[in-house]
Amino acid sequence: MELPFEVGALYNRQKQIHGVFGGQQQGGISTPKEHPLVIAFTGEAGVSHGYHDFWDDDEVFHYFGEGQVGDMKYVAGNRAIGEHVKDGKTLVVFQMMGKGRPYRYLGRFMCQSSYVQPGMPDREGQLRSAIVFRLRSLEDSLGLVASEKDQAEIDAAVDDVGATSTRRETEVRTKQRLFRERLIGVEKGCRLTGIEDLRFLRASHIKPWADSTHNERVDGENGLLLAPHADLLFDRGWIGFSSSGRLLISNSLPTDVQARLGLNLDASLRFGAFSPKQLGFLEFHRDVVFDRRHFPITSPLQNFL
Repeated sequence: MELPFEVGALYNRQKQIHGVFGGQQQGGISTPKEHPLVIAFTGEAGVSHGYHDFWDDDEVFHYFGEGQVGDMKYVAGNRAIGEHVKDGKTLVVFQMMGKGRPYRYLGRFMCQSSYVQPGMPDREGQLRSAIVFRLRSLEDSLGLVASEKDQAEIDAAVDDVGATSTRRETEVRTKQRLFRERLIGVEKGCRLTGIEDLRFLRASHIKPWADSTHNERVDGENGLLLAPHADLLFDRGWIGFSSSGRLLISNSLPTDVQARLGLNLDASLRFGAFSPKQLGFLEFHRDVVFDRRHFPITSPLQNFL
């Protein structure tokens, strides 16, 4: 079915989602009666109960079902997700951005299977069994592009020839996509501009891909969502962040460029808190990338694998 949503864009739940398709306006799963559609919302609610949806290494999205107290039951919205293919309905997922905020469209998904996860807390803190759905995204991307430096590595893989390079290209693209999928669960938007629409952002590794381990390369906490001009400054070491969240500006960044960029490059401000893992990656960025004018834009392809 045709949908008026673009992957990565933001929408008002009441007006632009339910106002068009109907369905329950509260809760994590909505099942409009007049349209062959199942709408799942991921994000803040699960975290408040002690668990959260996540992407595994095979790019399968593990989505916890609905039911606030006691064991989850395979009824209502949970059944709608599990049986959406059989029922001939399209399953779409939106990401919650916070109370009173718009919702980010992540696209169409297909439910592959489900399982029961015991020991999960309910709304009252009692342990119960939760139903978890394995969802596969049907989208090519999240509307989010790689950073300048990462894109250069992808292009190098594509430009190479031979069967080995084809395998490398596939692995690079898969790892990049998984990194982006996990990153949006960590970062909501660009810390410098406040932009949250993924179509206008880049997924930037904090610790460069070439210097990272396999696990670090696909770790969402090793990343920031940045507007393109902020991404360029961060990737090339013109800016960084302190452990307290203050912006660091290289003395080598020309003052006239700073003035013309249109960014709030104010070193006296804090641009939010970082998780402990992010702080570790930011320390590496300060030590190795920040204020290093000789730092290369690209790295040898073999460092990927």
